[in-house]
Amino acid sequence: MKITPMDIRGYQLKRSFRGYDARDVDALKEICAEALEDAAGVIMNLEERLKRASERLDDHMANETTLKDAITTAQKMVENLKGSARKEAELIVAEANVQADNIVRQAHTRAAGLQEEIYRLKKQRIEIETAVKAVIEYHSNTLVLNEEDAKKADAEAEKLKFLRK
Repeated sequence: MKITPMDIRGYQLKRSFRGYDARDVDALKEICAEALEDAAGVIMNLEERLKRASERLDDHMANETTLKDAITTAQKMVENLKGSARKEAELIVAEANVQADNIVRQAHTRAAGLQEEIYRLKKQRIEIETAVKAVIEYHSNTLVLNEEDAKKADAEAEKLKFLRK
């Protein structure tokens, strides 16, 4: 039962002939006793929790010391690993530089080959363009001649039509 000090102070006891009503006093005593029992239980619970927390704190402090030692050891190992990694990285970079030089050399060789191929293809394109222009010109001239022949034939056909009439 939750009861506060204000509840107790504000509790109104009925007055009787020789003071306060005994039943009200007994009821208030019972309420106070229950509140004290609850408070004692809470206090015992808190004392037990405090004892366990204190024990855990001692354990944690011991673990902290162990962890500090482990961290110091780990930091030394990390420094050693960093040194080894730095050396390995330098070797990898040197090897990569050699490979890069080889790749660049191969790229230059390939670029020169491609330049020669481009030159050959440009020359071939010019030859094809010239041949296509010649064919187009031939056919254009043929069309012009055929057109002139067709006009002459149309003119003669008109003359024949006119004469037939």
